[in-house]
Amino acid sequence: MIALYLLILVDSISVSVVIPLLGPLLIDPETQVFLIGSPLPLRSFVSGLLMAAYVFPMLYMAPVLGRLSDQLGRRTVLLGCGIGVLLGNLLAGAAIEEQGLALLILGRLVGGATAAAQPTAQAALVDMGTNKARHLSFSLLSSSLGFVIGPVVASSLSSYSLAGPFYFCAVLTALAVVLLLLTYRDAPVRRRRVDWSAISIFEGVRCFRDAATDEAVRGILACFVLMQVAWGSYFVFVSVFLMEGASLDLSLHQVGIFMSVMGVGFCLANGLVQPFLARFFRMRTLAVLGLALNAAAMLVCLVLVRPYQEYAMALVAGVTVNIAYPSIVTMLSDRVTGERQGWILGMVGSAAAMGWGVSSLLSGALGGLGHALPIVLAAALMAMAALAMLSAGSQWSDPAESLPQKPL
Repeated sequence: MIALYLLILVDSISVSVVIPLLGPLLIDPETQVFLIGSPLPLRSFVSGLLMAAYVFPMLYMAPVLGRLSDQLGRRTVLLGCGIGVLLGNLLAGAAIEEQGLALLILGRLVGGATAAAQPTAQAALVDMGTNKARHLSFSLLSSSLGFVIGPVVASSLSSYSLAGPFYFCAVLTALAVVLLLLTYRDAPVRRRRVDWSAISIFEGVRCFRDAATDEAVRGILACFVLMQVAWGSYFVFVSVFLMEGASLDLSLHQVGIFMSVMGVGFCLANGLVQPFLARFFRMRTLAVLGLALNAAAMLVCLVLVRPYQEYAMALVAGVTVNIAYPSIVTMLSDRVTGERQGWILGMVGSAAAMGWGVSSLLSGALGGLGHALPIVLAAALMAMAALAMLSAGSQWSDPAESLPQKPL
């Protein structure tokens, strides 16, 4: 189990470690590594492209890897993915040292495609058959902690080398691979020959076609996609704004603290705040509350003038987005029958990946016109999601939804 949790952790670290480095690598003239002398709009777009190159492959590869793990066994797929994440981080580190942008994009593509093994690692934990709820809870905690550790690693090691954070991720991934080799054995599968007819690389996007014809989920899912585009735009580009566009001009170390505090907010919301509020409020109410407060937190971030104020707002942003996220997912889950839970939860993962990919490209294009524009766009989209959820009223309330356990 340690090997599986570690693989989930390092996948999340590999996603978040690059975010505080986007400014130093592409935007800040004093530390700029890539596209020196190029106009800001191009450099900003490439910043978004680096995130999209990691997220979009996850959208396409997660269903493929899941199918493969059913036929070949979890261990084979997890080992292959661990080696892929290791290679992706090594390529990214070498690209920074050699100033090779194409190599960096290739490393992010390889890492993103193989980081899609997180669902396979969760399936391996479920296969163990004991205390499934606890295993899944710890896997989500591992993923959340990755978003805390990643920025800390980036801000701590980048003072020695901008490539250092990626080499750290490579070492951590190598440790996970070794632990998998030594400790993890899955049950033998009867069929070792892959049935390629059951595997489609487009499975991650075909689910949206199915959702469009399902009245029970399409409206809520549309709000969820809008939320993911908004949050992806904010999460990826707030570090660039704080270092280059804000009046307080935070250092890379301070931005690392900001991102880590936000990660602490993720953990607090998932472990304490949202479960507590769910005792008193319906899921739709929590979704509207979280979305609206998150939009407000984004706007407040634009006008603060002290680092500690930004840290406090990072905590608010992390908590509020994770009040909305599980509430919307619960709404989607409650609106389908038990035999369709896998379908709806798979669609949630695909929607999140698509939203982050779209937001990375869109906000990267806007960032070249002004570092605050991606944040403004994110706040506007998050507010739109809140208004859509609020205006839908009772038509999105599941008639089978239970009343809160206690009156407020």
